This record gives sequence, structure tokens and C-alpha cells, in this order.
Amino acid sequence: MDILFQTILPFVGILIALIVIHELGHYFTAKLTGVKVLEAGIGYPPRVWGFTWRDTIYSINLLPLGGFVRLLGEEDPTDPQSLASKPRWIRLIVLASGSGMNFILPIFLFAAIFIIPRDVSVGLTQITSVVQDAPASQAEPVILPDGLDPDEAIGLRAGDVIVAVNGNETRNPAEVGRQIRLNLGETITMTVRRVLDTGEVAFIDYRMEARWSTPDIVHTVEPGDTVSSVSSLLGIPRQIVLRAADIEFRLTEGQQLTIPDADGTIAYEVQDTDTVALVALRLGVTREAVRLAAGLPDPEALTPGQELRIGQGPTGITIATWNPAFIETESFPPWEAVPKGLSEYGDTLILFRNEVVSWFSGGSSPQFAGPVGIAQATGEIVDQSGWIALLELAALLSFNLGIINILPLPMLDGGRIAFVLLEIIRGGRRIAPEKEAIVHLVGLALIISLAVGITVLDVQRIIGGESLFR
Repeated sequence: MDILFQTILPFVGILIALIVIHELGHYFTAKLTGVKVLEAGIGYPPRVWGFTWRDTIYSINLLPLGGFVRLLGEEDPTDPQSLASKPRWIRLIVLASGSGMNFILPIFLFAAIFIIPRDVSVGLTQITSVVQDAPASQAEPVILPDGLDPDEAIGLRAGDVIVAVNGNETRNPAEVGRQIRLNLGETITMTVRRVLDTGEVAFIDYRMEARWSTPDIVHTVEPGDTVSSVSSLLGIPRQIVLRAADIEFRLTEGQQLTIPDADGTIAYEVQDTDTVALVALRLGVTREAVRLAAGLPDPEALTPGQELRIGQGPTGITIATWNPAFIETESFPPWEAVPKGLSEYGDTLILFRNEVVSWFSGGSSPQFAGPVGIAQATGEIVDQSGWIALLELAALLSFNLGIINILPLPMLDGGRIAFVLLEIIRGGRRIAPEKEAIVHLVGLALIISLAVGITVLDVQRIIGGESLFR
């Protein structure tokens, strides 16, 4: 039932809503410009029920995976009410309106996120490690505080608390990371709170580069190396070394533990938030006893010869919440939420651009997913972040749907727009309708083949227990 309510139904609901919004763009612009709409349907054929009003069939169809608008004469201009018979500017508007709706929708979805009360983690963000020779280690203060030696002022340090990035106050590590990613390829100013050797507290502005591409730290495990020794050698937290070594050291919710003690054995069922340390403290036993009972690997053991690859990030720092942190409920009235939604949308476009640029700069590789992969991601988001996160996912998917549909690919809106633009370039001479139809048919076959291939990869990833986010 969890799969049904956390994965299938949310995914299908989002998909239907986004496609219906897309098709409504085509529907309204077609009606306003005199293009005959043959049918407007929810779902895909075969038709279950429908009625006709003003020469348009409105239908409900069997396959609940979106919707469609069927226009008269998309390639054939013989009928005066057909799309192909209309002036080029009308055809461009009708064809681009679907993607236009998908580009506009995220503004309102982001605004809804700000209107709905949501919990925000508020706590100071502390630097837990600084990679040697990374931008953060070479950062220089904008103004040298009194009593601080110039040589000692160079570079951020583990223990510094990040207060703001580029003048924007940050409330948690996620906001720090977001501000850095918004400014990739630029010099950023990071304000940190530092306790000086004299015991005084200083607020220092540091300038550093936020790199597009970040070379991995590569360490080959030597005999005698442990997680702690590598952590100390590289100056990074143990958790990052564990992750690089692919050492899973987490308890599984519902797992039954039988732990020996002086009086016999202790039976314990693992709870959702349990850790080895927490269970050991709760039961009054050693961490080693809990680890052995759970069948977890030695948290210090590394395999000689194993290559550990550890990402540095744009600035070369690792961060964590500096306790105590608390939860703050946040909500805004609509007149404040809409401008905030627009600003959030603008930031999302910048993040999208930066992600694309980083693909070509030696950074992260693009991730591809089809319907199965997106459905899996939907379930993970609901499980980890709650239902409100679905609005953000829907906004991102709406933008992606708009981008994909506007690309000059046969069968998609962008492919049809390309034929109109080609007609303009050719001085008004059209491509023969039958030739255009063949191109779109071939494009449809290629798109279906690509979708099948991506779906196979999605299924293989799910069977292998992998996530789209790792």
C-alpha cells in the first residue's frame, strides 16, 4: 500500500496535472485564434465517455496518463479552420503555448510552497573540514580584524561558523549549499564567525572562487589504514570516508537485535531514528555489541589497495549543523508568496543553467530518467521530505516538460515549430505535408525507442537497489 499511496498515485497525479496544463495552453490559444479543436481529452484512448459541444468532442479516456488536444489539419492547410492554414505567427503561438504554460506554472507552485505552513530547520552552519589547496583554504579576508595575524587569517578553518554568503543570511547547511551553487564560476563572499586564539569572537568576510569543476581527492588505501586515520590524513569527516569506502553502517528499522549482556541477552527492535551509539546508550551496552548483533561491518576496516574517491565541492569545505538547531514554522500571505515564488523560480533557472554548464566543465554527469525512474524519485521524496516537497518536484518537472517539448525534435511541439521557422527561412514555401508527416512519424518511433531504453535502465537501477539521487 505504501507503494500505491507514496509512489504510484502521486506520480500519476503530477503527470496528469502537468500534461493537462500543457494541453490547455494549446486548447485556449487554438480557440482564440480560430483553429478548430476536434477533441480535448483527459487520459489517452480508447475513449470511455464523451460529449460534443460546439464541434469539439470532450472525452474521458481509459489510460490515465495525461491528456491531449487534437487540432484540425496540423500539417494539411486545405481547411480554413485548420492549424496549417493559419498565418505563421498564429501557428507559432498555438504550438508554443503548451510549453509556455509549463514555464508559467512553476511560479504558482513555488508560491503555494511559501503559502502552505512548512517546517524549516534553523541552526548555525559549522565548517567541519577544509580541503588542502582548495579555494576555501586559500581564501583571503576582505578586511583584516584587529588582533589577527595576517598569515593566520588566510583560509577558512574547521570550526568556523558560516553566517552569510554574498550578504544573504543562511539558516542551515542546505541554504549555504544553495547560495554556493547559485554562484558557480564566480567569486563569492562568505561571512564566518570565528573564535580567535585570544578567546574573542570575530566576524570575517572571506572571498573565494566557487569552482565549476572540482577534482576528486583520490586516496589508495595502504596496509594499516583505518577510516579514522584516513579521515585525519585528508582532513575530512569519518562519515565521508565511510561513504567513499561504501561501508554501510546504519541500522535498519524493524530489525530484531539479540545482544548478550551479563544477565543473558537483550532483545531489541530497531526504531526509525536509531543509531548504533543511541541503542548502545539506551541499553547500557557497548557499541561493539550492538554492531555485532546488527551484523554491521567493522567501522574502521579498509581494504588495502582500495581506491577512495572523495568529492571536494565547489569551495572545498564540508559543513554540518552546529547544535542546537530548532524547527521554525514558516508561512507567507499570497501577496508575499507570489513574489517569493517568482524569485525562487529565477534561482531554479540559475541552478539549472549552472548544472548544464558543469556537465561541460568536468563536473557532474547528467542523470536521465523515464517515467519509472521519476515514479521512484517521487516515492523517495514523499518518504524523506513529506508531501509538500511534491510541489517543488512538480515545478521542476513542469519546467523540464516545457524544455523537452520546445526542443526541435520531430513529433514534439518544437519539431513542428522548426517546420514553421523553416517555412519562414524558405520565403513562405512549405514543406510538403506528407513529407512533414513522415518526419514526425519517424521521430515518434525514435522517441518511443529512447523511452523504452531509459525505462530498462530505470528498472535495472531499481532492481539493483540504487536511487536516482545517488
